[in-house]
Amino acid sequence: MKHFQDKVVRSLVTGAALALSNSALAAGFQLVEHSASGMGRAYAGEAAIADDASVLAANPAAMSLIEKTTFSGALSYIDPNVEVDGERSFTGLPLPSRDAGKDSAAPSALVPAVYFVHPLNDQVTVGIGAFSNFGLETDYGDGFGASDIANKTSITTVNINPSIAYKLSDQFSLGFGINYVKAEAELLSTVPDGVPGLARAKNVDLSGDGDAWGWNAGVLWNLSQNTRLGLAYRSKLSIKLEGDIKSDTILAFNDSGSLTVDLPDITELSLFQRINDQFAVHASVTYMGWENFDNLEVKLNSGVDKVLKEENWDDSIRYALGATYDVDSNLTLRAGLALDETPVAEENRSLSIPDADRMWYSIGATYRVNANLSVDAGYTHLNGDKVYLSEESTLGEFNGSSEGDANLYSVQLNWVL
Repeated sequence: MKHFQDKVVRSLVTGAALALSNSALAAGFQLVEHSASGMGRAYAGEAAIADDASVLAANPAAMSLIEKTTFSGALSYIDPNVEVDGERSFTGLPLPSRDAGKDSAAPSALVPAVYFVHPLNDQVTVGIGAFSNFGLETDYGDGFGASDIANKTSITTVNINPSIAYKLSDQFSLGFGINYVKAEAELLSTVPDGVPGLARAKNVDLSGDGDAWGWNAGVLWNLSQNTRLGLAYRSKLSIKLEGDIKSDTILAFNDSGSLTVDLPDITELSLFQRINDQFAVHASVTYMGWENFDNLEVKLNSGVDKVLKEENWDDSIRYALGATYDVDSNLTLRAGLALDETPVAEENRSLSIPDADRMWYSIGATYRVNANLSVDAGYTHLNGDKVYLSEESTLGEFNGSSEGDANLYSVQLNWVL
């Protein structure tokens, strides 16, 4: 019986760590919901547009376009629908194969963001923002047929980003920022129903937090009065999550430890092109350096170090195209499309990481209440490809498919002081 329990728990420890990279809204587990104004155009042209103070999150150099002290606060509501269908088989256990499906594996969530930008003089602008670039939450539940591979997972990050922009000339501006990123995570796996004597036992319940420092920089080039290019870069991060592990079945796993998560660098090239006094188009190509996300390794204070899974993700690219139309001095309308490529190759896709290419369909608007106050609203329907996946654990194998979509809503308040 002890050998059987050890086998079960080894599988569940692996499953809990793998679940860290489960389905998210952008490719991998990136979040791009930084503003309602950006959502309305599918975040196209972000590094070259400065509608409000939220430009700080995309390109610090573009803060030089903000002429007056500005505060922006945004709140995005994410309503995902991730469906998983499949069959679970058991190896070496007297259990028949069973259906393993989940109609909604990802709960809804709120993503806040706040920004403050202040021009010191005609050349220097400073700002600070608090937002998130990465996060996810999934909840398959104890009754899920493959709960040893994926049960409940959440990771949240907050990026505090003080920044400065320097206007070299009417054509060029440079920007630089420091990033302090705080992360918290909770990972849970349980024994699937039907396993003798251990059904639904909590085998791994890991919670921890950590932080890391990074940097970002950008340049803004005004080619003409109607054309701008923006180039921005955000450094990669390695966050060491430290916390406690609890187990109902194996006392040796009641220990403290750490799990290091490697987050990618981000490079964005953006174009803003004004067609006439009312109409402008925007485009972005964003490069995500997911190649450094190559494995997940857990380290317990007892001295146990183990690579739980070789991830071997690839770098990915996001393409976005958008447009803005000024109806009059009070109302602006937006629309956009984006393709978000997955960094997970077919041979590396699994129940733990059912990542897929995603299409964004976005609309939005800004209403200017007066010279100092404006309100933004954005909506996106996100549609993910159906993908087929397979994953083995010590207890057996899961084979199935995953398909997801989401509705994103965002509102934002901008106040010019």
